[in-house]
Order: sequence, then structure tokens, then C-alpha cells
Amino acid sequence: MNKRLLVLILSFATIICYGYALGGLGALMLGRAKPFVIVAGFAGGTFCLWLAFKLWRQFLEEVENENKNENETEELLCGSEEKDNENRG
Repeated sequence: MNKRLLVLILSFATIICYGYALGGLGALMLGRAKPFVIVAGFAGGTFCLWLAFKLWRQFLEEVENENKNENETEELLCGSEEKDNENRG
């Protein structure tokens, strides 16, 4: 699965989990305490957030490595073309 799509899904899951935590806090203010919902929402949201950031960092490192490889390849190709032009001229 594409890492960007997985990060998007985890971001939605983070928002949903934190929403449940806020809903549990709202219920607490109204006198119908739901401590499990608060704790589970906060823990689930934090875990999804951490995992999304970790995957996004890995994705950015992969993109950076690909860009470095492209630049190195272009430098090698341009360098060999310049040498050929010098030899001909």
C-alpha cells in the first residue's frame, strides 16, 4: 500500500479517536462519565499520530534518496557528455 495513502488514513483515524476522547470529556461535564472512552480515544489518537509521523518521515527519506540518485545520475551523464565534446573539439 502506498505510504501516503496509509498516512492519510492514519490522520483520519487520529481525528476520529481524538473526537471520541472529546466526546467522553463532554459526557463527563454533563455528569455521564465515560472514562474508558476518554482514555481509549486519547491513546488511540496518540498512537495513530505517532505512526503517521513515522511513516511520513520514512516516505520523505525515500523521496530524498531518489532525488539524490537522480542528481548523481544526471551529473554522471552530463560529465560524460562534456568529456566527449572536449575530445571531439
